Amino acid sequence: MVSSVRALLNGIGYKNYMLSQDLRYASFVMEENYYLNVLCFFDERTTVSNDAQMDGFVTYMKEKLSYGKDKDIHFLRIICADSAYIVQRCDSRKDNEWYIDTAASKLIVPEWSSEDFYGLRGKLEILLAESGFDMGIAETVQAETEMNQRSLERGPVARPVKKNPVVKLKYDNSAVTWLTFGLIIANVVMFIMQTAGIVDEDSYVLTNDIIGKPLEWYRFLTYGFLHGSVAHIVNNMIVLYAAGSALERMSGRIAYTVVYFVSLIAGGIFSVWYHTNAGILYTSLGASGAIYGLTGGVIAGILMLGYMRRKESIIRVLIAVALMFIPVNAADGSTVDFAAHLGGFVAGFVLEGIILIVMSMMDGRKK
Repeated sequence: MVSSVRALLNGIGYKNYMLSQDLRYASFVMEENYYLNVLCFFDERTTVSNDAQMDGFVTYMKEKLSYGKDKDIHFLRIICADSAYIVQRCDSRKDNEWYIDTAASKLIVPEWSSEDFYGLRGKLEILLAESGFDMGIAETVQAETEMNQRSLERGPVARPVKKNPVVKLKYDNSAVTWLTFGLIIANVVMFIMQTAGIVDEDSYVLTNDIIGKPLEWYRFLTYGFLHGSVAHIVNNMIVLYAAGSALERMSGRIAYTVVYFVSLIAGGIFSVWYHTNAGILYTSLGASGAIYGLTGGVIAGILMLGYMRRKESIIRVLIAVALMFIPVNAADGSTVDFAAHLGGFVAGFVLEGIILIVMSMMDGRKK
């Protein structure tokens, strides 16, 4: 609908979505991980639309875009008209409605409407000031619109499965986090075997002298599946579910697995290094090094992607962070291995940050 404005919108991630037959109504959609931004343009310079017609177009858009998607949808109307119509329209004081004075090539944002729309206002004002307002439509725009519409309306079932599951920048709130549940089951089974005496924990925990025993470096993994008490494993599994399920949905299972086990090993290495250099004799066991890594990964996602937008996800992560600071001692009264926690957290935070950058580059987007 708007060639100069369309070029701007396409440049910042919006796609042409729908055009009316008379080319007076047009919409543009930006699809992000957890939300859709929708701009509805109305050209009121020749024939004036009433509220029912505009509302009907917006309602139709909402129904089309919300089907099969679990995302927040943000709408903004932009009405292109002359100054007399805009003055009359402003009397209705509609929320989320901007105006473009096409004669003056000027954006008008009423004080009762959205002050900004995710960084759009400044860019649109600059464009109108520098390039003016162009309402032309090429036939190729209509073809492109139809293609983008089909792409956005495809449900998750109809989309082809990507060969590389790491490239997963869409949050699927309904997905079952099988890997997280699998790790919880593995930890619980190992604790039961450990309690029953089937597993000799002395052969699998971390100790100060492990660095000098290359044949026993497997302990940097096995120590993370042993726990010192019921309270110890219950606390860890609650945090594992809270942070792990969030990270698994955010990054996919391959990235999740890498973060989990690298954090576990990094936590163990830092713990051994710290206690050895401090001259402290100790043994260490528990999954908290890896779990702190998962929590660090989720925090990296929050900082880099504006991740936690759903209430239930926020609550889970808040629970995870709160439980991180509750010290749970082993049954024999031994103290918490904060060095493993710190090492795991830093490793998870940094590694997930790198993964998100790589995923964004592979997905062709800058987050």
